[in-house]
Amino acid sequence: MIQEEKDWFRLKRYPHIGLPLQLKDRGWVERYVSNPAKIKSHSFFPFIHRKISVRKFRCSKDDDGIRSDLRFPSYKVREVYYANHLDSNIYSFYSAKLKDIYETKLYESGASDCVTAYRRIKLFNSKESRNKCNVDFAKDIFEYIKINNKRNLVSITFDITSFFDNLNHQKLKKAWCSLLDCTKLPDDHYSVFRNLTKFSYIELEDIFNEFKNDIVIYKDDSSTKRIKIDRIELLKNKDACAFCEKNELDKRIRKKNLIRKNKHTDSKCLKLRAKGIPQGSPISSTLANIYLLEFDKIINTEILKIGGIYKRYSDDMIVIADEEHRDTIIELFNNNIALLDLEIQPSKTQIFHFKKFEGKYGCREYNPKTKTFNSKTKFEYLGFSFDGENVYLKSSGISKFYRKMKRSINRGGFYAKYGKNENPQLFKNRLYKRFSIIGAKRRTIYKKDPHFITKWVKTNKYEWGNFLSYSMLANRIFGKSILKSSIKKQTRNHWQILHNLMKKKQSEIAVLYSKKPKAE
Repeated sequence: MIQEEKDWFRLKRYPHIGLPLQLKDRGWVERYVSNPAKIKSHSFFPFIHRKISVRKFRCSKDDDGIRSDLRFPSYKVREVYYANHLDSNIYSFYSAKLKDIYETKLYESGASDCVTAYRRIKLFNSKESRNKCNVDFAKDIFEYIKINNKRNLVSITFDITSFFDNLNHQKLKKAWCSLLDCTKLPDDHYSVFRNLTKFSYIELEDIFNEFKNDIVIYKDDSSTKRIKIDRIELLKNKDACAFCEKNELDKRIRKKNLIRKNKHTDSKCLKLRAKGIPQGSPISSTLANIYLLEFDKIINTEILKIGGIYKRYSDDMIVIADEEHRDTIIELFNNNIALLDLEIQPSKTQIFHFKKFEGKYGCREYNPKTKTFNSKTKFEYLGFSFDGENVYLKSSGISKFYRKMKRSINRGGFYAKYGKNENPQLFKNRLYKRFSIIGAKRRTIYKKDPHFITKWVKTNKYEWGNFLSYSMLANRIFGKSILKSSIKKQTRNHWQILHNLMKKKQSEIAVLYSKKPKAE
């Protein structure tokens, strides 16, 4: 696998404490982050913390783990922390240094083909090749099953419980030292380690409420000014670039006790926190891979011995081998993950058998509690499902797309009904862009030239399309393989569904508008 190097210097525009860095800052930033003495004594700013809640619809299960056809909504909350712009580049610089060493160690361990997440892996062995994505990784797994359809295979997927929140600090430090071939972390590395394991943070709502009357934004000429912003959701639309200046950290943030400590597990500060690193920093994903380096080596070696394959995408792991090794594989994973002070999430462990059932080749889910097979479910991996022959988008992904479509149309209808426009209409262009084939193409973004009102200039930003862009890409990739892609069929009715929903909503708007008293 060819690894493409990615520049550690990253320019982000999200609002934090202090203005974002610019391209002209690269020189002094590079001198600063590459100086171990500077990093040893560097004072890191608090992270900003936000929660991202994702609603999912899951099948209900009884005590024996048997699924029903009923789906119920559940909410998965991700705790995300993002760093000040200079701090972020420090993490990024050290991530790049560690990643280079990690790649060498991973290759030497023989597990280079197993780890797929947080790495830039070329599709072909050439510099011109694009990088692999989750579609390619899923294709590799499904093709392996298809090619080996003469064997009775078992596919087992594992998921680590709260992965980033449960990384043991001492074991992480030991893995870090092992990577650097030292017994004690160098002072600059220890400074980075200490801030990631004993970090402080500010809640997004707290810092926004403190500065919402004078948030820093960019003007058209790239200078800045401070304005009032009423809601957090409007920060991006208003081009907010900072909540405050760096010198306001002590004047307002510390003074009002907005900074929260993550160093201890109790309110009396008697017990130090022994687990967890912030998810969202540029170095967190690299450290997660380093933490599992020895685990990947052991698992891959053992699975190869029995003629199977092992892959890990972040905390999602999969093994495919002959069905006779099923129980041995499960025991192998549970025993070795426990050595890292981590746990396998039992509810997300799925076992699928690929073989002939009643004379026809296919896949069925195995229930270890009842020792029975379920023919209603398909094998799912990285957003796709597979029945041994055909590849589909996960039904939950399709459902989510149409839920978003309906919700956006309802929201547009609400503003059309109760807005101030004399002739209320849906903003159809926006809906076409998000939910139809019209918005599926990647486009360059242009903006108005500040010096010429009628002139537009090309930017380095792109509109990346919508869900249909992703489904079309997946259909092309699977369509060129030995697999049968049914993805195009899953989305072929999107245009009609979109038009029917818009037509219905427009009719509701017209009825309400006809009942309004006409202005004299």
